[in-house]
Amino acid sequence: MLEGSPVQLLEGRCGEGLAPGQLGLILSPPGLGKTTLLVQFGLAEVLRARPVLHVSEGESIAEVRGRYKSVLGDYRRRGRLETPARSVSGMEQHHMVHTYAPGSFSVQKLTKLLGLLAENADFRPKTILLDAVVEPSFSRTEMGACRALAWAHGATLWITGLSNPAVAQLGPEQLPAPFGTMGNFIDRVLELHARGEHVELRVSKGAGEGVQGEPILLEPSYMRALDDAVDEVADVSSLPSGYTLYSGAAAGSEACFGEMAERHGVAEVNFSYPGHEPARRRGLLVLSERQLRQGDVSLAYASRRLGRDFKMNHSFRRVLQTLWHQVHGVDQVLVVGEIRDDGTLTGGTGWGGELARLWKKPLWVFDQERLGWFKWNYGEARWTSSDVPTLTSPRFCGTGTRKLNSAGRAAVESVFAASFAASAPPPA
Repeated sequence: MLEGSPVQLLEGRCGEGLAPGQLGLILSPPGLGKTTLLVQFGLAEVLRARPVLHVSEGESIAEVRGRYKSVLGDYRRRGRLETPARSVSGMEQHHMVHTYAPGSFSVQKLTKLLGLLAENADFRPKTILLDAVVEPSFSRTEMGACRALAWAHGATLWITGLSNPAVAQLGPEQLPAPFGTMGNFIDRVLELHARGEHVELRVSKGAGEGVQGEPILLEPSYMRALDDAVDEVADVSSLPSGYTLYSGAAAGSEACFGEMAERHGVAEVNFSYPGHEPARRRGLLVLSERQLRQGDVSLAYASRRLGRDFKMNHSFRRVLQTLWHQVHGVDQVLVVGEIRDDGTLTGGTGWGGELARLWKKPLWVFDQERLGWFKWNYGEARWTSSDVPTLTSPRFCGTGTRKLNSAGRAAVESVFAASFAASAPPPA
């Protein structure tokens, strides 16, 4: 029904999905896509006309439904939706969304909700999805109660949980804290790991003999199978209209990237936040508080990664949060600034470079002091001199210093000129 769906591939490798009464756990470091993967599970079941209850902490109902529309729209745009139109239009009757304020979820509340839905709406879900409800204090008793609830209602239950990005892949049947003592309640565990520009999905428990070692590579924006994503990338036209710049609409480098994008006919998505006065308004996307929190990072962690102390204020925190959105969904990152002696980049936008390195995305920097392009070499863990980079990915990030000089501006212009020479616009 959804060609290239990770659910389709998992079922092909592991046999049928979870049985009624079973519980699955999706583990991921922050920001790697566990919520979107959960949406993929929900969408697959809804389109099979199986009732789904999606429960979330912190997001509004509109935000959750927006995630489903976004993933469904991706399948539609690529012609990968093998479902009659009447099935799609009628999917709402099989889909219920309920949200809780952060920290307010409990198994008792979920039990009451299921009773109310059955009594008042004649809605009895066969799949229950719990997103962001597992806090570090989530106990073995609560996990057992979730498993018992799934059994009592004859439903499959998927729960998302955080894992430490520094921890290597788990061995078969292993679970990280705080889940290590809950293994007898959990029937299947899926792990997400960053792998270069993509996300690796592994089954670390409940897959059957020999399956654990076979990862599935996913495209990070919609968490669809990489084989499908590769087809899409291969078909992208060399015309500028096939590309999108992700940036932050700040003065200086970001505004210059935006100007060049507009001049060449490249689409823009400029992330902003309430109270920010953007230098550009083309493709402006003002992030909600919930969306901004997706990019939260501790000041201590950012300071450690960048090798210097920062003082967190409201504006600086917003810069870090918006940079997360700029870098997360792209396949190529370009920065204008200066490389420090320790290999990090100057200024707050240096966090964009650190995120790119953390997620192993192709990363170039134009150093305004050295007057040259440099690319991060992951094998040697160092910067190496580079020719002018060309745009090879349909989604790319352009960011950097506000103190853009004439050399930096010329460098940004050279990227677009080298990438779209055959379709260059007339001189301004």
